[in-house]
Amino acid sequence: MARSREYAATVTVSRNELVKMSIAQDEVIRNGGFDSGRTDVAALIAGLSGIGATILGLMFIASTPVGIATGIASLASSLLGAGTGSRVNDYLQDGVNGMNRIVNTIIDNDLQYDLYQIKFPFLEYTLQDDTVIRFITGNGVILKAHSENGWEVF
Repeated sequence: MARSREYAATVTVSRNELVKMSIAQDEVIRNGGFDSGRTDVAALIAGLSGIGATILGLMFIASTPVGIATGIASLASSLLGAGTGSRVNDYLQDGVNGMNRIVNTIIDNDLQYDLYQIKFPFLEYTLQDDTVIRFITGNGVILKAHSENGWEVF
């Protein structure tokens, strides 16, 4: 069984990187199999392949599509057996919604900033082989935004 922990952590990303993070987590919802225990590994690898290792590392700790898909397949079958897979799917959707809200806030307020420091809630699983997979599980808070004048409290 995987060990889990919840915590808040700050990530520094551009608006485009945040959009890619949301897309990556949405791929996990669609192809991860948390509600069925059957991960579509090929679709998950294909969906994550265009995201980039830096974004994947920020999101999931593991930074290759194959590593993430393998870890998620193991985690999904483990969580389904424990009866918690659909709940994890809900947490993942809450995370996608939270990232999308921040993207909308960024667009609505001002595009003069190039980077944002955002504090997100994470749910992290350490698998039996010590692979670590984590997900954003809710709304984040923009702490600071960066422009040509430096960092400002947002």
